[in-house]
Amino acid sequence: MKHLIMGALAALGTLGAHAEGPVHPPLEVYGRLPDLVLAEISPDGERLALLRQMDELVEVQIYNFAANAITHRFDATDLKAHGLVFGSDEQLVVRASEATRMFGVRGDWEFSGAIAIDLERGKSIQMLSREDDIYPAQGGLGRIVGRLKSGDLLMPAYVGKLGADPNNFLLRATSNGRGFTHARGDRHTIDWFVDRKGDALVREYYHNEDDAYRADFRDGDRWETFYEKDDTPEIPINIVAVGADDQSVLLIGVSEDSDGSYSSLTRLNFDGTMESGLFQKDGADIDEVLTDINRHILGVRHSGTMPSYDIRDPALKKNYSEVSNMLPGAMIEIASWSDDRTRVVYRIFDTTSVDTWIMHDSKTGANVLIGRSREAIPNEAIGRVYAISYRARDDLDIPAILTVPPGMDLNAMKPLPMIVMPHGGPATYDHVDFDWLAQFFANRGYLVLQPNFRGSTGFGDVFLKAGEGEWAGKMQDDVSDGVAAMIKAGYGDGERVCIVGASYGGYSALAGGAFTPDLYDCVAAFAPVTDISAMLRQEKSQMGRDHWAVAYWERIIAKGESSRDKLDLISPEKNATAFAAPVLLIHGEDDTVVDFDQSRDMERALKKAGKPVKLIKLKGGDHWLSDSETRLETLRALDRFVAEHIGTSG
Repeated sequence: MKHLIMGALAALGTLGAHAEGPVHPPLEVYGRLPDLVLAEISPDGERLALLRQMDELVEVQIYNFAANAITHRFDATDLKAHGLVFGSDEQLVVRASEATRMFGVRGDWEFSGAIAIDLERGKSIQMLSREDDIYPAQGGLGRIVGRLKSGDLLMPAYVGKLGADPNNFLLRATSNGRGFTHARGDRHTIDWFVDRKGDALVREYYHNEDDAYRADFRDGDRWETFYEKDDTPEIPINIVAVGADDQSVLLIGVSEDSDGSYSSLTRLNFDGTMESGLFQKDGADIDEVLTDINRHILGVRHSGTMPSYDIRDPALKKNYSEVSNMLPGAMIEIASWSDDRTRVVYRIFDTTSVDTWIMHDSKTGANVLIGRSREAIPNEAIGRVYAISYRARDDLDIPAILTVPPGMDLNAMKPLPMIVMPHGGPATYDHVDFDWLAQFFANRGYLVLQPNFRGSTGFGDVFLKAGEGEWAGKMQDDVSDGVAAMIKAGYGDGERVCIVGASYGGYSALAGGAFTPDLYDCVAAFAPVTDISAMLRQEKSQMGRDHWAVAYWERIIAKGESSRDKLDLISPEKNATAFAAPVLLIHGEDDTVVDFDQSRDMERALKKAGKPVKLIKLKGGDHWLSDSETRLETLRALDRFVAEHIGTSG
């Protein structure tokens, strides 16, 4: 264990204590969506909007603190809801989406929209639905970037007829489904920011064909450019907030005075001057930027195996400090807050119970228990979660998450059958939290390793950039080295190892099967990329060869060396003959991110090579397992597959 570093969380006991002996809840309570999915507090702090999953029914519920009761219920079963926002104290907006195919538009795409619910009258309407000029084929419709004193919401939308080049306008969206032009952009406009009153303040442009970026600010009746960059095949900066004085923006990204992509914020003033290195934390990224509804900066969340916050808004800082002092060592996520930031909603995971939602009132010091995410999973069924690190073969420290079966002491247990779960992205990361899949497998007796291989976000720019061009290279070595570290430490049974992943994690699982076939006894991949060259061809077809996203993928996958021969060398489908372990492929038919053909072609290649493989096509399934039905089908298949090939000790 020389190169294995462990950091266990202290048991808090404040949210529930363990009973004697582990229990094994039915598979369904893990596979269903959480009972409590989202909680959003109203601007005045008097109401909570809750998104709840109840068997086959999905409800939006409104809880009134004064009445101590649910006062409204709305059926959201037919919506793929993924966001709740109060437009005002009396208006709730539900953001939802669905996979869509439209005549005249290439490929499937995820159509999104916003449903406004009038809580006084109990009626709902889709926002901007009464505007004929809204371009019908756009995926980001329903995004809110500001709110006026009148309660009207500010929403970017492409305007124009299908077949024409639409322009990106900022619209004032009213509660009756109408939309009025608030500010005009063109087809290259990519985002809008507003001042504290809600007036248009900043608009961003990116011209894919010319590789040119520009940011303008509103100076009276004129728009003035305050930042521009040419010859940039990717969007060079990411504006994330407006400064408190309405005379600057905060950005993440590469600029003249900053070499960091995620590790800090840069203040860019409208006079062109910059101040870099804001909100910086060594070895961590800016994971989330906290803003008010008009996107003015409040603070940031820093990444890492245990995320933390740096908050500059005094009221929000006071509230968070009180909660974090009560729950030392817990994962605390700030979810929502009232306009005065005295009432704040948190989601908390302390490794002794299922993640729990609370509201803390800093005026009274009161804590209100909103609910547990999964009521049917008792505390004694929770597997202990450890933040660890191990040394890669080139001596780079690799942070990871390790989940052990309930009731087991990591340093006093026999080697367990092990599941390795590389995350998707790859530009994301795993941290201490309730992971439904890891917890299910741990409850069934498996050791679960979630490696944050180089190329993951969350651990600084150097770590992120170390993954560029390392698909099936050092990124995959980091996963393999994690398996070796667990075996050497005596935690994992080297004769029973399965690799399971989704999206990029699915690619990594298949790459493990193809390029380190002796390491794994089974391979399971959900929505994987299997043929990188085919993926890039599809991206170019749908978005255009000049699109910044194409340049991004070519850079991170192969450092721009995207010849078909090179990409075939690191594509699992092209290396099917190397597989030794049985393979399970699962893919949603409505996946708009990774085409179903990727799994179908992988299945064909493995069958042609005489390798054992099974492909499950999820009817109506998307890339994110957004509904309980497809999530349950996936979990049942994974459970059978893993148990068949590496057994279980629990």
